[in-house]
Amino acid sequence: MNRYTKGGVALLLAFTATACDDFLQGPGLTETPNSPSSGSAQQQLISLQANMSARLEGQLARNPGMYTQQIIGTNNQQDTYGTQYDFRESDIGQNFTAFYTGGGLVAMRNIQAFGAANDRLYEGIAKIWEGLAFGTATQIWGDLPYSQAGDPAFLTPKLDPQQEIYAAVQSRLDEGIAALAAASSAGNCEPADVIYCASVGPRAQQIARWTAAARTLKARFHLHLVERNGNAAYTLALAQAQQGILEAPANATQAMHGQAPGDFRTFHGSTLDVDGNIWAEFLTARGGDIRAGHTLVQLLKDRNDPRLAAYFSPNASGAFIGVDQNKVVVGAGGASEINIPVRRAMNFRQPVVTWAENQLIMAEANFRLGNAGAALNNVNAVRSAVGMPALGAVTYEEIMLEKYIAQFQNIDVWADYKRSCVPTLTRRAGAAEIPGRSPYSSIERVANPNIPTVNAYPAGTTGAAPLRNWNDPNPCP
Repeated sequence: MNRYTKGGVALLLAFTATACDDFLQGPGLTETPNSPSSGSAQQQLISLQANMSARLEGQLARNPGMYTQQIIGTNNQQDTYGTQYDFRESDIGQNFTAFYTGGGLVAMRNIQAFGAANDRLYEGIAKIWEGLAFGTATQIWGDLPYSQAGDPAFLTPKLDPQQEIYAAVQSRLDEGIAALAAASSAGNCEPADVIYCASVGPRAQQIARWTAAARTLKARFHLHLVERNGNAAYTLALAQAQQGILEAPANATQAMHGQAPGDFRTFHGSTLDVDGNIWAEFLTARGGDIRAGHTLVQLLKDRNDPRLAAYFSPNASGAFIGVDQNKVVVGAGGASEINIPVRRAMNFRQPVVTWAENQLIMAEANFRLGNAGAALNNVNAVRSAVGMPALGAVTYEEIMLEKYIAQFQNIDVWADYKRSCVPTLTRRAGAAEIPGRSPYSSIERVANPNIPTVNAYPAGTTGAAPLRNWNDPNPCP
């Protein structure tokens, strides 16, 4: 399990079995990186990026969008998983195990070992990827195999508590930042990194952008602990965001689509079923299964927000129409789809961590820490960037609505909702609660007896519903 060849085979099999999540390689890297004859650090980094793109853009991202009603599942599995909240352990498939093998933790640790001995840039990048991966995973699942995972001495690794995983994630990100600081900044960027070296550029810039992204990730994950740690979490988040992604977008298009120069964006080519954007791959095959969510559509209409046409395409009548939580189309002429010419382009670089998110992390933290003026400046920076008029004052709800809009198609919109309960959502008919966690994979539970059955999930706190995690003890109304 610690050898890359096993991870590469697992990745290839995973992609063959789940064609909707296909993604392979970056520019100039066409020598079958997912089936190498030897597992170089460069090949493993390509495998890692391919694998994590599928996680960050696939079903694990579609579900949060449906839970928070940015989009609505209207047919087949998307109706079941997202609109009916019926996402079961048998539905997880490779989405759980791929955090560990096939370009997951095993590859991350191999790259880190190579980097520590040869090139600290690789070590830093891989540690930041690990922080992103497991900060995301613990938000989704809560307690996870982590401290013993990947160690051949532990064939059935224990589950670490979520609070310990968040602490470890912060440590990995700190270690990644330190490794980047120690790396050589001379010469051109390393092309195996298709996040910040998708085209030729200076290595110093690559290091600076990875460092800033790591700071924003640290701020993101500090916010995940606000319900537990209160203002202390806000203080930590603000300090990190102030060092985070600060390169503003050059124009409104970059701002609306998360394409600013320092934004963390996955790389894609233009070929369907080979290297295309995962959302685009899925919607090309099953476009009828997902439609615009009425909650987001109506919010954008009420604000006269230009992101309405950036996020969604008009229906045949030229109108933007959404679907509500009960799959009712709210308006005439049929529901809108996710934007076809931009967001569904095969080569669209999906934003994962952005300047806008960083500004709105600072806005939330500043507001909660009593600095409403600074929060207003952060919000107005985002509004101005997308072509919206400035506000004269701001409330907590307005901050979180700005972030809800900016985080379209981003897994972390779910964490924001669980923490803030903004926007106010009406659950589907008969549902007791919008899900706060996903079930573990049945594949992993069969292999590891430490994975609990659905009925034995640990509760978030005494008396809490098992659909919530430790960091999310309070249900939204």
